[in-house]
Amino acid sequence: MVKNNRDLMEQVILDCFTGLHDLEPSMPERICHYILYDKDPMVLDDLNKLTKSNISNEYDKQVYSLLGCPGFVLLAYFDDNNKPLQSARDKFYQLWTSQYSPEQIIRFGKTLAATYIPNMHGRIFYEPVNIAVITPKLPLWFLYLFIDGLITTFLDRNINAEEKIAERDNWSIEQLHQLLEIEQTGLGKQLMFALFERQQIPRYYYEYFNNVYAIRGLKLYITENLEWFKSLPDQELSEIGQLQQLQYIASHGELKELVVELLVKQSVCSNKKIRELATTLLLSMPKESAQNQLIASFQQGTPKQRCQKIALLVKLSVNKGILEKILTEETNKIVVKSIENALFSINNDKLAKQQEDEFIIPPFMPITEVDLPVKARDILQQNYQELLIQSQNRAQQEKLYNQRYHYRYTNEQERCEQLTTFTDNDLDMIFRYLNGKGQLMQSEIKNKLTNEIILHKGRLQALPEFNLYHLLRAERIIYNKIKSFGLALSFLKHEILLHTDLRLVAQVLNDISDMPDVKRIVAAAYLMNYYYDLTLECDANYVWPFFAENLIYLDEALGLIPSLEPQGSYNTFDKKRALKILTFLPKPPDKYINYLLEWALGNSKTLRLLAQQVLSKCPDVHRLVENALTSNKQEQRILAAKLLEILGNRSSIVALNTALNQEKKEAVQAVLLSTLENLGENIDQYLTPSRLLNDAKKGLKSKKPTDVEWLVSEAIPDLTWQNGEQVDRRIITWWTWLAVKLKEPSNPLLTIYTRLLSEKSQQQLGLFILQSFIQQDTLTPTLAEAESQANITAPQRLQDYKNRYKTHPDLYPEYRNITLEQVIESIKLEVQTCLMGSAIKSKGLLALIGGMEGHIAVSIIKTYMKNHYIRRGQIEAMLEAISVNDNFITIQFLLSIAHRYSTKVTQEKAKSLVNQIAERQKWTTDELADRTIVTAGLDDSGKLVLDYGKRIFTANIDDNFKWQLKNSEGTIIKTLPDARKDEDPAMIKEVKKQFSNSKKELTQIIAMQTERLFEAMCTQRRWLVSDWQQYLFAHPIIKRLLQRLVWLTVDGQGKICNSFRPTEDGCLINFHDEEIILNQNHHITLAHNVLLPASHTKQWQEHLKDYKVTPIFDQFANSLPNSQWIDDGIVNNYKDWLTDSMTIRNILTKRGYKPDYKSDFIEENDGFDCYSKYYSNINLYANIQFRGYHISEENISVEHYVLSFSQIKGNRKSKVDANHILPVLLAESFADYMAVANVSSKFDSD
Repeated sequence: MVKNNRDLMEQVILDCFTGLHDLEPSMPERICHYILYDKDPMVLDDLNKLTKSNISNEYDKQVYSLLGCPGFVLLAYFDDNNKPLQSARDKFYQLWTSQYSPEQIIRFGKTLAATYIPNMHGRIFYEPVNIAVITPKLPLWFLYLFIDGLITTFLDRNINAEEKIAERDNWSIEQLHQLLEIEQTGLGKQLMFALFERQQIPRYYYEYFNNVYAIRGLKLYITENLEWFKSLPDQELSEIGQLQQLQYIASHGELKELVVELLVKQSVCSNKKIRELATTLLLSMPKESAQNQLIASFQQGTPKQRCQKIALLVKLSVNKGILEKILTEETNKIVVKSIENALFSINNDKLAKQQEDEFIIPPFMPITEVDLPVKARDILQQNYQELLIQSQNRAQQEKLYNQRYHYRYTNEQERCEQLTTFTDNDLDMIFRYLNGKGQLMQSEIKNKLTNEIILHKGRLQALPEFNLYHLLRAERIIYNKIKSFGLALSFLKHEILLHTDLRLVAQVLNDISDMPDVKRIVAAAYLMNYYYDLTLECDANYVWPFFAENLIYLDEALGLIPSLEPQGSYNTFDKKRALKILTFLPKPPDKYINYLLEWALGNSKTLRLLAQQVLSKCPDVHRLVENALTSNKQEQRILAAKLLEILGNRSSIVALNTALNQEKKEAVQAVLLSTLENLGENIDQYLTPSRLLNDAKKGLKSKKPTDVEWLVSEAIPDLTWQNGEQVDRRIITWWTWLAVKLKEPSNPLLTIYTRLLSEKSQQQLGLFILQSFIQQDTLTPTLAEAESQANITAPQRLQDYKNRYKTHPDLYPEYRNITLEQVIESIKLEVQTCLMGSAIKSKGLLALIGGMEGHIAVSIIKTYMKNHYIRRGQIEAMLEAISVNDNFITIQFLLSIAHRYSTKVTQEKAKSLVNQIAERQKWTTDELADRTIVTAGLDDSGKLVLDYGKRIFTANIDDNFKWQLKNSEGTIIKTLPDARKDEDPAMIKEVKKQFSNSKKELTQIIAMQTERLFEAMCTQRRWLVSDWQQYLFAHPIIKRLLQRLVWLTVDGQGKICNSFRPTEDGCLINFHDEEIILNQNHHITLAHNVLLPASHTKQWQEHLKDYKVTPIFDQFANSLPNSQWIDDGIVNNYKDWLTDSMTIRNILTKRGYKPDYKSDFIEENDGFDCYSKYYSNINLYANIQFRGYHISEENISVEHYVLSFSQIKGNRKSKVDANHILPVLLAESFADYMAVANVSSKFDSD
């Protein structure tokens, strides 16, 4: 200590604790004397009592708050009021041992620790009350010093770790060790726990601890205490701490070989993240060191861990002889099998190497930088003037809006003010900058405006001289430094970048910037785990060559080498994106094969599907997969069989049959059988009644699954095989057990089994299972149970009601004279509508309903969906179960849900099922929808036959889609008659039910197909002439819809060749009443006002009027908006006009729009400010927005706002420019927008 600075030392301490003065005036001075002179140690007890006594006070009067929250690390709760106190402590930490003795520093820490309140969370709501105890191995006083000095006092400072630690140049790791030793001999070695533990710290705050790793002397300290460092996991270092330790090793590569035994031990750890990171480190070090340690420690650990070591040795390309030697010494059967599989993999390594004749990476043509012509300067001037006028208008609108609603928005006004500062000299500088003749030194907001000026309306981009150099310079202005996040946003903003070779992007970025590793920046734009994913947007052909030349970035993303991102960084390279990029390559590089196999047979579904997709490009990889059929893990055997089905190589049938004959687990047998059938193998030998009965007897000896206990086997109907013979009930019982075990509502094997039954038996079994499942899923309390609960709870409920009325009679008038009997009845109704449980765990049973009659299954499921829409899991299981049936009614039902449904997740599930059906039929989804339209029972001639036995009735539909019912003499009758005495009443009842179903079906067909045709018009869908004729024009119902519309024929270049309308007699005529002949090489699409000349639309309107044809929707009423009404890609000509929320709702819901709620399930307070209409076949939303956060049942005044388009609901992201929307869709959406505008009024500022 330096005496001359005693005043400074005292003042710094007093400043640190001055906040306590108002609570206890003497406290700061007492603390100062204690810390500096070790006087009055009782002050710690007094401070602790003061802390506890004030915990119930307002937050800003609590001790922890008055001290500025020492040791708190959650930046989200950082309070600016803490800054002066933190600055005072920061001064203390800077002076540190240059002014204070170790003992004084320890007493400072103990003073802070006296404010700790045991058994109290780190914060209550948003109020910090305690330090986060990152490790229990160290005393609190030390944790306060450590965290407060190295993290808390830097939280509001945007500087890197090296800059921060430079302000702690008086600190060293040895000093911290010494402090602990002074307190207690031997405590110093526990210091390493502070370095790596992160207990009580959320994951996204770990990066703030990176300061710790920059402290002076740390690497030397670890090296000198290496044995203790390696033993930390054995000394109860938490799993979080172990991960931090491994990440530190990854950041300091020179440590890897020094701690190889630690890495081997951690590579077989039970924690997946620790195991994967340790494995990555082992694979990135010299192979010999890693191999030697694995071999030396092989006998240590469980059989599972030894198997993991074998897998590691294979990845490290171990010599085959070493594995053979280990095999001779190993006795455990599981490990022996693992070694044999590894030897098989090595023996097949030549196969993988043959595949690495690899692919030829195509060359790319570098571009030359070209100066923009002088004309570009004029364009900049024009763009600037337009943006200025636009901004002035928006600023004025903002002022009016503030005036109207008493807001203080200033964004548009500030933007306008900034735009007015641009001078001709600024525009000259921008022009020179684009040509690489200088730099722009401007404010951030001015840079963004400069970018807008350059790119406004695409005028500069249209110049032939404009190329990638100019575009990337324009984008670089926004981000100052070129970083992967900003670069990726540029890719999303400019579609041309998604269609540019990444090698070219890297070349140009390298030319125009001074960044040290441009290639990494380009790779990171695609691989970093940002909220967007460029791999879903890009053209694969422009991406894979770059990564083929730079595999090191894929290595890092896949975990083959350690991450180069800072330790604790929230953003890292993403394995899923790397696998997606590998799917772009013609075939995967050889070094990835073993890893791909591991992921293809792994637990992560996302990684598994991507890895399988990559492996499907390897012609002989099925041999390696076949080896996994003998895996010790049941799940791996199942996944291997499924992968062999995907690979589709029939040579795998031998291995599959061998595996099936050896397999003992039913779940695996099921997959093997279905795989064999799908590969074209005849599996009849496994499906004979005797074989099935033997399987059933064997299976029923096992314990009955708990989730099928409720199903009464005796109630299963008597069933027959397709040959009419009786099915042994034990077989069906076993199928129900097996179905529950397999847990798959559309299990392929159970589908095979049920199709062995007669058609009637399939229907009976399916109906029984579905009804039983729903009954179990919707069980409610009995009347007796409801009465019992009501009698218990009613008296208290009655008292509550009376109290409410007494307190607020105006709000609860209905409770004025309420009686106990009324309350009991109310509670009984409540209880009886409550569901008691769920059958979701038995969803596998639904795999037996695939053979149901379509209309019955759909009717039952529709009712369930209506009454229990919130039970999404059950609904999706039912949909999946019926998707195996190619019944037209079922398919149309799934299509209707895929097209439009209230719950987004269920809609996506239905889409997936529809895609699977279409793929099964080798059709597109549009073709599937056209080719499975039901007929409501009508035959090709448009007649429905209703057979009474001795009497035959017929029904058909007239031009107005009304049913005409006729008796056998052809006389029109109003209704079907009742049964005569000599007729079967049950048969007549079925016929009447059939007719009733046909009438319902017709109504549904007309509604759904009208909607589909309207969407087809909006999206300008085209049909092959042959498809249109066969599936639409020949359909007994659809052809009547076609007759009420005008159609176009277009040639291969999209040129309109003719317009026509089908007539009632089957002719195709134009507006001159001339019959036309369709050219089979042409396509057919729906006509629209924007596609035809005005003279043609007028003649078609007259034609329809003359023929008294009522169109099912108007094709010639709506036009495109004027181009000046489209601003920045959105239509806003009626922006700020006033209407009310209910008017908007009534208009837009009738036009097919739905509120854009913030979640799938509407809660009481959910609101929205947008209505959206989805066009599924082009994946586009039309959005009509208004101002005002509208609660669904409240009628409030709102402002009609804008019409926009997006690929994500509600225009939140991925906006699509209205200028790029299909003309018909734009015209029809604009008509919807105008429908609201027509009932709105212009705001009058006066």
